[in-house]
Amino acid sequence: MNFRVDRWSAVALRSSLVVLTTVSALLLSSCGGGGQSSQTNRFKPTRMIVFGDESSLLLPGSTSTAIDGRKYTNNGLSPGTTAIDCNANPIWVQRLAGEYGLVFAECNPGGATPRVQMRATAGGKVADVVAAVDAFLASTPGNKPVPTDMITMMVGTNDILELYNSVITSALTQTAAVAEIQRRAELVAAQINRLTNDRNTLGRVMYSTVPRVSLTPFGRSKSSGDQALLRLLTDSFNDRMRSLVRINGRSLGFLDTAQTFNNIVDDVNDGGRPNGIINVSVPVCTVAILSCDTDTLVSGGTISNYLWADDIRFSYAGHIYIGEDAIDLATSLPW
Repeated sequence: MNFRVDRWSAVALRSSLVVLTTVSALLLSSCGGGGQSSQTNRFKPTRMIVFGDESSLLLPGSTSTAIDGRKYTNNGLSPGTTAIDCNANPIWVQRLAGEYGLVFAECNPGGATPRVQMRATAGGKVADVVAAVDAFLASTPGNKPVPTDMITMMVGTNDILELYNSVITSALTQTAAVAEIQRRAELVAAQINRLTNDRNTLGRVMYSTVPRVSLTPFGRSKSSGDQALLRLLTDSFNDRMRSLVRINGRSLGFLDTAQTFNNIVDDVNDGGRPNGIINVSVPVCTVAILSCDTDTLVSGGTISNYLWADDIRFSYAGHIYIGEDAIDLATSLPW
């Protein structure tokens, strides 16, 4: 028997910058083979594979042990210097990997054996994730993931932007754009289903919705009609993807980043300051995203009080929310 439990965490009950709210699908099988035998056994992944776009991307450093690899958010600096430190201001997948002591090749000053495969790409779209999953499966011994693999997947924002622009330029009608974004959502769900099974003998996949693009600084700069289109495209993508992910044993974790960001924005707009966030409207970076660090922020802005780094991408505060949400989910599910 499989069933789904939605788990909500209120930020007011947490003492540090963590999840405002999360909907997590807890997928269980009362008789399924494989996986953990009880909820008391902590999942201990031996490998992590990251799929998605730049929101999950850590770029390699100048050498195999350098710490100057950059991220598409507020890059951190080594204490007392102006040098980039990839360990500072970790993005959400770095935070999740760190929970299990798994090391990225892209940020490996100690020269440890890397246990995280970075398969996310800058500007990545659904088609890129499909190609990346194909390549991963072709390279995996036996052409399949294993139960000790933690696999993350967050993609869709760049597809939404592409189809929005297609409507604005009259290359597509709104109806055609919605149909296309739903088709792409179906492809994401299909990749998740390829990587798991109901016997729990394949991977463990944590998959995420994407925040409404209408709530980004890019979206807020548009007309009310354009904002409605961005919201429609985002919700159509998220809803379609969720509906087609196959409920199968204990192999899945659902991270509702869209709902988390909705609640942060609503709280700030209502006069709240969720864990110190005061601005959800404009970017905190004053320079291009890869050059953005803690010394290149707007007056009064910090890496923890603005939600957005640039017009589209999360600030470090956003990554903390997602990362803590992911850790909370990963460590509570009976994988």
